Amino acid sequence: MRRRLRARRAARQAARAAADRVTRLPHWRRARHVALYLAADGEIDTTPLIHAAWRAGKRVYLPVIRSPSGRLAFRRYTPTTALRSGRFGIRIPARTAEPLRAVAGLDLLIMPLVGFDAAGHRLGMGGGFYDRTLAGRRRGRRPLRLGLAHVCQQQPAIPHDRWDQRLDRVVTDQSTHFC
Repeated sequence: MRRRLRARRAARQAARAAADRVTRLPHWRRARHVALYLAADGEIDTTPLIHAAWRAGKRVYLPVIRSPSGRLAFRRYTPTTALRSGRFGIRIPARTAEPLRAVAGLDLLIMPLVGFDAAGHRLGMGGGFYDRTLAGRRRGRRPLRLGLAHVCQQQPAIPHDRWDQRLDRVVTDQSTHFC
């Protein structure tokens, strides 16, 4: 029990530290439409960021996989939004009358990751959903691409392909990396 409680305490401290770093970024302060994820599988918990966004009057969105394209769209998430189990058991907002938001309509996109390097290469879970969604968004309006991670997830180099989309920043519980 002691070990479990210590691990939970450490995870909460990491989430708060990362949230503090994110909320100090100028992009965060300017952003009105912020997409992020609900943590699973050891990812940095985004609950402190979600609450900070709501307090600041920002609109919060969660990713929803669009079939058959495999691209993501983003559904509004409020304190009263019901959640349901989506693909891969990931919690997503239940369907609402409000339309899905495209990535071009976001100011800040906060992404989970398994690993990252200083050049902004991101190792995800292997589905390619974020890469497909962000492909072709080099011109025109695009959100700041921010990875959220534990410091231990940084690697000297992440293998990547030409279609992999790089991050603009990575925030960990201990530092902010400008890619």
